[in-house]
Amino acid sequence: MKIKGALCAILSAFLYGFTPILASLTYEMGNNSLSMTFYRNLFAIPFLYVLLKYNKLDLKIEKQDLKYIIMVSVFGITATTALLYSSYPYIGVGATTTLHFMYPVFVAVLCRYAFGENLSRQKIIALCLACFGVFCFMDFQHIENILGVIMAVTSALTYAFYMVMVEKSGLVKISPYKLSLYIAIFAALTMLIGNIFIGYIVVNLPLKSFVFMIIVAFFTSFLAMILMQVGIREIGSTSAAIFSLFEPITSVITGVLLLNEAVSITEVIGCIVIFFSISYLAVSGKK
Repeated sequence: MKIKGALCAILSAFLYGFTPILASLTYEMGNNSLSMTFYRNLFAIPFLYVLLKYNKLDLKIEKQDLKYIIMVSVFGITATTALLYSSYPYIGVGATTTLHFMYPVFVAVLCRYAFGENLSRQKIIALCLACFGVFCFMDFQHIENILGVIMAVTSALTYAFYMVMVEKSGLVKISPYKLSLYIAIFAALTMLIGNIFIGYIVVNLPLKSFVFMIIVAFFTSFLAMILMQVGIREIGSTSAAIFSLFEPITSVITGVLLLNEAVSITEVIGCIVIFFSISYLAVSGKK
């Protein structure tokens, strides 16, 4: 197991873990989930472009790669973010996040049955333990809305599609700075085109809301996305997905520190089990 890849996946998870709180705060100021998806990608573009130029990289891309980039941008990142943010009002952030974290299972299934990848016994054990840990976060009182459940589970499937396609299509060979830039551009364009028909992008927002959205863009569509791509390249999509389960642990810690949220005993157990499953995978990978 490559330490660099594992650390990148874990750090990416930490960055993804605390941003839903900032996103939800913008909703109270008049923003909405689809508008948030648009701004999150739009505001990441300048950061990514500056980083690209700082590293003296050009914008050239192969036609074959461009096809896959559009696929992961539209059906991966854009769909995931829109579905995830849209499910919050229906079943709450907690239940949504828990259902979304079914994506490591979908990653493993896609890799196994779509690409014939063999899963080691260690990965299967770690995956089962991690799923049990995530299950401990489930709030069954807030999953009565079937539409919210469907959107949350579908977000897990679309994110799994993104992770697997980045690895299996060869996009991992592209500079993560360049790949993230193109994904952000196509994701923003997709939401902009959709706005023509639905009109969901909110412009009249307070300055504080835009500040929060810039912070979210910087930590997710900029830093976290780059780190996750490096993690996928180094250790593969299945292992990266399991290591990224540090994200719900981060969400719990952030909720306690920033929102003074109470933590249940089952959530504590979930954190411990997830941490153990990740540690088990890391240790077994060194043998």
